[in-house]
Amino acid sequence: MTCQRAQASTSTKSSAPSTLLVDGLSMYAFVALGLPDGMIGTAWPAMRRSFDAPLADLGIVLLVGTLGALASSLIVGLLLKRFGFRTSLITGALAGALGAVGIAVAPAFWALVVAGVAIGVAAGLIDGSVNTSVALARRNRLLNLLHGCYGVGTTIGPLVVTAALLSGSWRASYIVALAVEILLAAGWWWVGRRRAPATPTPAVTGQDVTYQETTGLVEAPAASRRLAPAASVSPSRLRVVFAVAIGLIVFMLYVGVEASAGQWEPSFDRGLLHMGAGATGVATFGFWGALTLGRFVLALPRRQLSPVGIVRWGCVAAVAGAVLVWWRPGTVVPLLGLVLIGGAFAGVFPALMVLTPRRVGEELSAHVIGWQVGAAGIGGSILSAVFGWIFQDHGLGEFGPALTVTSLVLLVGVLALERLPDLVPVQKP
Repeated sequence: MTCQRAQASTSTKSSAPSTLLVDGLSMYAFVALGLPDGMIGTAWPAMRRSFDAPLADLGIVLLVGTLGALASSLIVGLLLKRFGFRTSLITGALAGALGAVGIAVAPAFWALVVAGVAIGVAAGLIDGSVNTSVALARRNRLLNLLHGCYGVGTTIGPLVVTAALLSGSWRASYIVALAVEILLAAGWWWVGRRRAPATPTPAVTGQDVTYQETTGLVEAPAASRRLAPAASVSPSRLRVVFAVAIGLIVFMLYVGVEASAGQWEPSFDRGLLHMGAGATGVATFGFWGALTLGRFVLALPRRQLSPVGIVRWGCVAAVAGAVLVWWRPGTVVPLLGLVLIGGAFAGVFPALMVLTPRRVGEELSAHVIGWQVGAAGIGGSILSAVFGWIFQDHGLGEFGPALTVTSLVLLVGVLALERLPDLVPVQKP
């Protein structure tokens, strides 16, 4: 018996580095996920001059990227089951590398659009795979860390583009993105080589999860899975449909506001506030930096804050930031408003992911989370495109009003979602 306990202890300790490695690569995957999102808006003023494209055509690039993300995120649950977590991420990284090199060498606008599809496919695979696995494992702190790492990518993106512009061409920035994606694919390939595919990693107790090489999925510990019978309570199908539908709308609006604020800020700063390229890069860094820092701060407390409160008050603060951008008494106030929006939105996306199993049940959430990732991409591209059309016809002065209206609609959707009772009871500490 003593020998068996010793072996079990040794197995558990030996699995800890492997779990940390998987978590670390998952966080790096989100850095790679955020990098292109932070780059495209900053690069667009110079990029559109290279292709002689109108201002609003940024919406086309974002839209085709969303179509690629939607196609991959809608089937990510099936891909995880059939091919596994690691294979999905390797495929996503390779798709991202293909898109990055396509943008770097694009001879015309149509080539940029085609490469944008590959970037979107990569985003859907990476985002959907990791979010589904971690949300079902109920690892709330890891979700905040992951999305904080996404913010690291989006924060670095404008700086990479700014450095490339100062050195001569925006194209060099996408060579950096290519290297990041190749390193991601190589990391997950190395993990597969390092592990024996037929031998599952022993379970890690507490708040950690089991990474099973046989399926490639990150699974929740037994204590979390015991909540599943609560989902067997027969709720009204209409209530579940409302929860799914309103949730998808909320994800569309949230990412739409976040993406529009981040992608159009460089054009707003340069076109309306008359800031230089360097100052614009720093200001855009402020928006994504606030988003990133807030997510890491939210991951620090051992006792996590209420996800419902994070979503509600984050959206309220975002409305206040949008009003500051609309007010625009000078240069500083709208920039502070955009930083406030970034900080306010820091915990919203991870908290919405955590709330999904509670609102739709664990079995359905394995698919709904992928749908939400797709809806988020749709919202980001459609709202950014609509903003572009508004700015093309009415000028960049409409940036503040557009942000304010969409933020208010998002807040209404969040409050409507709160009115629906939870399907799975909240686990008490």
